[in-house]
Amino acid sequence: MRSLNKDGLVPIGKIIGAHGIKGEVKVFPYGELEDFELKTVLVSAKEAVKSFTVKRVRKHKDFYILELEGVSVRNDAEALIGAEVRVPKDDLPELDEDEYYYMDLVGMDVMTDEGKYLGSITNVIATGSNDVLEVDGPFGSVLIPALDNIIIEVDAVGRKVTVRLMEGLLPGETEQ
Repeated sequence: MRSLNKDGLVPIGKIIGAHGIKGEVKVFPYGELEDFELKTVLVSAKEAVKSFTVKRVRKHKDFYILELEGVSVRNDAEALIGAEVRVPKDDLPELDEDEYYYMDLVGMDVMTDEGKYLGSITNVIATGSNDVLEVDGPFGSVLIPALDNIIIEVDAVGRKVTVRLMEGLLPGETEQ
């Protein structure tokens, strides 16, 4: 999921097209949507934000098809193409103790287990096999695999992630 907006809404995807003739929309998700039930979504296009009750959701290939109440013809669905789909943060499912939403990690400081400051997390990249933390700081942009043997601790309250770096991960370091 992307970062939390200042209005307390979390972007979960973008409308990329219309599906069929009955007003359904194709949504490209910013993350997995299978773990929670979409009841109401806010669609923001340009400066307007409109709330829609979700009548039905189904996954199709790499995107989701949503049937929104009040959108019953293809032209109405096409008018929403390019709009971002958001939900209130409170609607997101609860996570297990060792799980975090991407938006919760962005902005956290990253330190090595030796006390070296690497910067702050600017992005989390989903690669399929494992996530990668993008950290910007004194070493430039550093990509850190989010693996159990590398991420030692995530302190959500202190907004800090402690990592054990693999040799050669920082710019200017070389493996021996």
